[in-house]
Formats: sequence, C-alpha cells, structure tokens
Amino acid sequence: MVSTDTKQVKNIVFIGASCAAMGASIAWCEDHEENYRFILIEEKTHFNHVFAFPRASVIPGFEKELFVPYDNMFMGDESIGKVVHARATSIHKDYVELDRDVTGFGTKIEYAYLVYCAGTVIPAPGRLTVNTKAEGIEALKRYQEIIRESERPIVIGAGAVGLELAAEIKEHYPEKTVTLLHSRNRYLPRYKVSMDVMIYNTLKKTGVKQVLGDRVILPPGGFPLEVKPIEVHTKGGKTIHGDLAIMCIGMTPNSGMLGAISPDSINKETGFVNVKPTMQIQDDKFTNIFAIGDVIEHTDVKTGHYAWMQGLAALENIRKMINGATQQELVPYKSKDLALIKVILGEKKAVMQTHVLGPLVTFGSWVSGRSIPENVYASSSWGWLKTPLDEEHTSL
Repeated sequence: MVSTDTKQVKNIVFIGASCAAMGASIAWCEDHEENYRFILIEEKTHFNHVFAFPRASVIPGFEKELFVPYDNMFMGDESIGKVVHARATSIHKDYVELDRDVTGFGTKIEYAYLVYCAGTVIPAPGRLTVNTKAEGIEALKRYQEIIRESERPIVIGAGAVGLELAAEIKEHYPEKTVTLLHSRNRYLPRYKVSMDVMIYNTLKKTGVKQVLGDRVILPPGGFPLEVKPIEVHTKGGKTIHGDLAIMCIGMTPNSGMLGAISPDSINKETGFVNVKPTMQIQDDKFTNIFAIGDVIEHTDVKTGHYAWMQGLAALENIRKMINGATQQELVPYKSKDLALIKVILGEKKAVMQTHVLGPLVTFGSWVSGRSIPENVYASSSWGWLKTPLDEEHTSL
C-alpha cells in the first residue's frame, strides 16, 4: 500500500538577497529543516559586491567581477531553497505579492515565516538602481567616463562611500583638483577619534581638499551627473567651484512595504523598522515576521557584517519556532555593539577599526593597506555563492 501522507513544504521568505540574507542562506544550506525551504525574492539578477563600487567607479577593468550569479546559492536543489527574480510589491498575512508571474508560484509566494531585509536607498555609485549585470557594468563605466573627463570633481558627503570615492579619484588622477565636502566636523562619528584623524591625514597626504563642518545647499533635484562648470554653495557661506558634483549623502529605509501591513512597527521619526531583541518586528500581530539589516532601527552600525549576524540570529529563532518554541524560549540577538569597519583609501591605503586582537583598536595603512586586492575582496562574494571566479563565470 502506497502512503498518500505527504507534507506540504512551507516557505521561509526573505525579501532582499544581499548580505543580510547571505549568512542565513549559507547556514540553511548546511543544515536545513525538513519540509521547509528558503525563498529569496530579489529583483537583481546578480549579487552586487557593493564594497568595490567606489573604486570601480574610477578604475576600469574588473567591473564584471562585482556581479555574482545567484544560480548556485542553493546548489541547484530547490527543495532547500530558490532565488526568485522578481520585485515584491506587497505583504499580506500569509503571502507576498510579486510584480510578475513566476514559474511555480504565479504572482504570489506563501510564507510560514517572513524575513524583511529590503535595505536602504543610497545614491549611486554606493548602490545601483539597475537590476542586471550588463546594466551595472554600464553604470560603473559611465561614472568612470565622467570622472575621467572632469578636472575639478566635488564629492558631497563623507560616509564610507564618499571617503573612498574621493581617495580613489585623487590617487588615480593626481592632476585633478578633488574636493570632499562633509557637513560634520569629523568623519565617521560612531568610530574612534583616531579613525577620523587617520582618515583626514591620509586624504591630506593624497591631496584631497577637505571641507568639514559646513552643509551643502542642494539645488532642487540635486546636481546633474555631467561635466560642466558648477558652483556648490554651503550654509556657512562658502562657494566651491568645480565641474562635477557626485552626491554621497542620504540613506532612506525601504520600509514602506512592511509599513503598509504593520504601521506600528515603523519608527515614525526615522522610517526604520523597530524590532524586538529576537529580530521579530515590533508588532505582536505578526510574530512570524522578522526584519534584519540596514532597514532596521538598531544600535549596530549599518554594515554587511552586522546585517549578516542579524540574519543568523533571525534564522536561529525561526528554527526554534519551527520546532515548537514559545515566545519566551526565543533567543535575543546579542550584538557586540562595536563599530567595525575598513575604509579603503587607495591601492595601498586604508584605515581599519577592529577587535581582532581583543580590544577595539584602529590601524592605519601600515597594517590595513597591505595586500588589498584590486577587486576589493570580491572573491568572498563568489565564495558565498559557490561559484568559481573565472572567465567563464564572470562573462555576461
């Protein structure tokens, strides 16, 4: 007699497939729960190694290494997981609606658990709005072209992207007059003062003109991405002359879709998602919805490292819930609450804050700048996605 008792496979759905989803996906591949599978909803056809975008916006030749196919994410086993290339348009209490028809799902994907990791919007070239590898390469080459044509580029905003971009331009084109404008009196205020000092001195030695403590007056619509004479005015009364302005300011959380179903979980002042220590959203009506990564309101700095760790914490509690745990038995995410970062300021220049030796310390280029690969560690992303970094797989 043949048994007809077949259990329906349930979905653990992630909205977004960047670093926040990556660690959890790798852990799931190594040890997945029976009758459950991962579904990553991601509009981009390739994982974007954004850590190298500032350099690739200036220096040509390795762009194709920065876009990694998702094909091998779950080793071709769709019973473990699948990456669905579509855009999530709305969240309902037990399914996510898509913007297109997807084979095997139609226009909606049901979920038993949902992990919201839609990230934030920041200006290009820190992030790209295009969705294919070809479009991404074209966008980076467009930045290379206009930066090459410019003689007096102005970088507005000095978070990690602005710092790295200004440094790469000046090192690669020492004849250009590169100006970096920053509204604060110091760089990266979440980090040690020594980070600020080292970064300032490294940029000064490279020849970047630095203007701190003065906010730019942005024209309506911002500055066009083209080379032509411009004047950038500040609230302090300064006028900076140049021929290209590149915006590296602003971070807007992609929280609107979650806010539509759970407005109570959204921080009304910042727009970021409020989460419980368990990484569940702050809404008791939806205990099966989690949020992780840059989109959440959290003391963690917004880096790929912490998004990765938050994803692992969410997965741990999802596993517990699958196996019958009560809310009280879930485990709170234990953040180290340390600001860790490596800011790359040229071919052999970098400043790093780390706890690798125990206490939190800052290192300059003598330690941090050694052996920085041209592609800024893109090989790591290829490893995460189980794909060889070679000519065959990097080709379009």
